[in-house]
Parts: sequence; structure tokens; C-alpha cells
Amino acid sequence: MKNWFVWVVSLGLLTGCQYLTLLRKQTLTLDAPKDVELVVYNKVGRQGQKVMNPVGLIRGGESIDLVAGEYLLANECSGYEFKHSSERPTKIPVRRLMLTLHGENTQSPQPDAVPVGAESAPVGAESVPVGAESVPVGAEPAQPAGVSNEENDGQIPVASSPSSPTGVVHTLCVDPLDRQRNEWTNRRQFDILPGTTEMRIGGRVMTLENHGETSEPILLDLYPIMINSQFPDIQARFYLTPEEKDAKQEVSAVSLSANNPMWLLIGNYSLEVNGTRRKVTVEQGARTEISVGVLRIDMPAYFPIEDRLKAGGQPVFVYLDTGALMNLDTDYLVFPGSYTVSLEGSEVQDTVQVEGGERTLIKTFAARVDVPPCPESLKNCKSPPRITIHRDQKPYALMMVEPRLPFLLLEGTYEYGVEGLRGIKRTLQRRAESLAGEPLARVRLKWDVRQAQGRYRTDLVRIESRGQSTFGRSLDLLFHKPDEVYVPAGNYDLTYFVGDPQLERSKSRQSLFLEPGQTREVVIPIYVEKVNRSDDGGQGSGSVKTSSLQDSSTSKAGQSAKDTAEGDNTPAALPRSLTPLRR
Repeated sequence: MKNWFVWVVSLGLLTGCQYLTLLRKQTLTLDAPKDVELVVYNKVGRQGQKVMNPVGLIRGGESIDLVAGEYLLANECSGYEFKHSSERPTKIPVRRLMLTLHGENTQSPQPDAVPVGAESAPVGAESVPVGAESVPVGAEPAQPAGVSNEENDGQIPVASSPSSPTGVVHTLCVDPLDRQRNEWTNRRQFDILPGTTEMRIGGRVMTLENHGETSEPILLDLYPIMINSQFPDIQARFYLTPEEKDAKQEVSAVSLSANNPMWLLIGNYSLEVNGTRRKVTVEQGARTEISVGVLRIDMPAYFPIEDRLKAGGQPVFVYLDTGALMNLDTDYLVFPGSYTVSLEGSEVQDTVQVEGGERTLIKTFAARVDVPPCPESLKNCKSPPRITIHRDQKPYALMMVEPRLPFLLLEGTYEYGVEGLRGIKRTLQRRAESLAGEPLARVRLKWDVRQAQGRYRTDLVRIESRGQSTFGRSLDLLFHKPDEVYVPAGNYDLTYFVGDPQLERSKSRQSLFLEPGQTREVVIPIYVEKVNRSDDGGQGSGSVKTSSLQDSSTSKAGQSAKDTAEGDNTPAALPRSLTPLRR
């Protein structure tokens, strides 16, 4: 009984001592500048469900007492998890990241009055020769506090005070508590807690190390890049992306504006604005300057955009290098260089050269091809085919448009034709202050079938141009198909061949002068072979064999010329309007 009592007392004393030991506090010291202030979080809860409970603030150079446990010290960019022991004090070193902006003229602040996130930093005074696209940063001696440097032509504008910084310093980091992105445009100082911290400065990833070996600040040199624009009324956003050596390295773009410098780490970058790109290199001791020009694609003042929309057309856009989509009648800032400009939905394109500091204007002209009205004598007319746009008399079409639909073309000489009637084209006429082009003409074909004996027949019916504005010839028209065709207005010949394919054929022409919007009917004699067949399969009377226009079948070579001349439908029976010619 006595031993049991001693054992209980001993156990109670041991438990109490351990409890008192847990309650015993030990100091936590923050080895950092005096202006640093951090929040201390206590990690409570089970594994995987721990909650960060704030327990107090700690300032640089100060100490606070904490009971033993797991803690987190964090700011907006870095965090440090540690176990605080009751046996010995804990000391946490903090390193300060300082961004030095070389080439910036500003007043020097007081050394002891630089709070976290202050908008000023020491000015570098080194000058290193650089390439042709870079300007050496002015190397002037440091001025006393309150005295500003003199202005130099071509340098970055002078800041009036530390609260009015020149240019932009873009930084980004991830909050260790909620993993949200924090961004700044002019902050130049950051406090880095123990461990490895990643930050993006000007889009470039920087890995910052703090392993407690030293409390010396981390110094990074930044150099300016500026886009010079002589068109302050034209607003545009430029996007800058660092070029990383590691292809797997994630990159991010930052935006900047013209005539406002941005400070970057040395390295290679890519700039983009309105679909145009430029590679730049930021070098040590240099200020990089880039010029821009203006590109504008004008739409004619008389272009009936409302009529186009009512007819089912879409707004007209322009592609730059087949990538960037541009609106008409809009000024765009672009980098100097050579670009390909093309109209949307077509292969009509031109090459344009843009110079820095200059406006480059691309003009367009409007066109429309109409179809003739359907005559009152006809019940209905065939639906018109699409219009093909050509250039330099090439057979392939650069654009397909619907008739009656206004469209735009870049400056140049074009021809137009009709889909399905390949070969015939007409020069697209240009007219001042009006739409180019003219109405089509309609040709109604009446196939007059006639009988002939032997191999005498009609073949190879086509339309051939005869004029200065129209050129080319159509494909062969098939027998009974089509009965109605659309062609550009102009002067033509309706040409076909009549005769014996084995012996001789006559080339017949009928003049066709088609005025814009005209509908003309044309009779084409179609000679077919008359064949007599008996009931047992042999030849007999009363049977007619129709020959198609492109039928290549022939009779026996021994057929005499006498058989060719027999019958009522001989070459002498051709209409007087047709003039037989030897082929």
C-alpha cells in the first residue's frame, strides 16, 4: 500500500514537471532591419488539417516569448516553418532583397528612412559599352541628399521625388499562406525568410537563397528598356516575355506602355504589340530603346457596309502575317519591319514595310458584281453562281464572293470570273468614288436538235472572248447542259465545230456582244446521227442516234464522203448568221 502511494505521487510529480516544462516559454528573436514586421502563426490541429493561428507580431531586432510548438513566420512573398523549443531560444535571420535601378536620376533618400516597399533605391553609376541597339547608361557621380542630377538629352526622365518614381519595376511572388499571386509595379525592397524563395522580376524567375550563413542584403542590378513612340494619342499595350534557356521553364508575360521605361534583369526578351514581335537584349550598363511605327488599313468612304451586312456578309477584317486580326480605319502601333497584309477569307495579300516613327497607310477599294434582272418573259432564272477574283490573269481564284455582295480589295489590278465557267475573266474596272465592277450578262442556250446521216455531228461548243477587257475561253459546254450561263459583260464568240471527226470539221462562230445586265438567247444547232435499225437488231428506218457534244465514238473508217453529204441537214443548211471556217 505504501509503495503504491509512492508510485502515484512520483507519477504526478513527473507529469506536472512535464506540463510545467511545456508551459515554459523561450525567446524568439528576429535578426532583421528595424523596419521589418512579421506575423507569427502557430500551427494547431491534426496532421493534414492544421490551421495557422496568428499569435502576434515580431519586429526586426526584437524578441518575443513563445511556448514550444510548431510555428510559421510569413510575409507576402516568403514563409519559414520551424519548431520552437523550450530548451533554447530561436533566432531567425532575414535577408533583404534590394533592386538597384541603373540609369535612373532621382533624389537620394536618407539611409535610415527606407521602409519596406519604399519607392527608391541607390542609383548605379557604371557604364559599359553595349551593342548598336543599346544606349550607355549615364555614369554620373552621386549627388548629396536633396540635390538632383542635371538632365541629359536622350536619358530617362528625371524623377522629382522618391514618391514619384520613373518607369516601372514589375515584380511578382506567391503568398505562402493562400498561394495567391502578389504583384507590384514599383516596389524595390523585399524581405526574404530562411529557405528558397522564387520571385519574378520583369517576368524572369529568380531563385533567392537564405540559409542563415549571412544577413547581407541580396543586390540585383536592373537596367532600363523603353519603347519610344511619337504617337502619344495612340494607346497600346506591349507584352514582354523573357526567353529562358530551359525550355521547360515556365514563362510569364508582363505589360508595359510606350514612353515609360521598365527596369529588367540582363538577358534576352521578346516584345509583342498588335501581332508584331521584336527580340531585344538587356545588357549590363545599357539602356535599350525601341522605336515603333503606325499601320493603318483604310476603308473607302463610299463602301456600303450596311448593304453588305443586310446581304448576309460579315464585317471585313484584315490579317497581319496571317495571325493578328485588325479592324479597318484603326491606327495600330507596330514594330518596324516587313509584314504581309491579307483580307479575311481570301488569299489577296500584299507586303508592306513599316518604318519607325512613321505612319504607313494601306488603301483598299470597294467592288461589287451584280447579276442581270430576270426578264419578264421568263418565269424564273437560274440562281447565279459565285464570283471568282483573280490577279495577274492566274487561273486560281484568290477570293470567292457572292454576287450583289460588296467586298474590299487591296490596291492593285484584278480580274473576275464566274464559278463553273472557268477560263473567261474580265478586268475589274476601277471607278472613282463608286464601286468597281459591273453587272454580269446572261446567255440562254437553246439547243436545236437536227438529224444527219453518217458521222456528221456538232462538237466542242464553247464561249471565247474577243476584246481587250475580257480574255480566255470557257470549257466545252455539254449537250443540253447547261441551258443558261452567266458571263462577264463583253465581246465574245460562240464557237462550235460541225462535221465528220474522221474527215473534216468546220469551225462556226457566232458573234456575241453582251452588254452589262443583258439577257440574250442563242440557238445552237445540234446535229445528231440518223441510224436505221431492223427488228432483229440490224439497221432499219425510224431510229435516231443522238451524239453528245464530246462523244469520241466514230463509225468505220471506210465510210465514204457521199454518206457524209446525204440528208436534209448538211452544212448548206446552217443558219446564215453562222460562218463556216476551216479548222
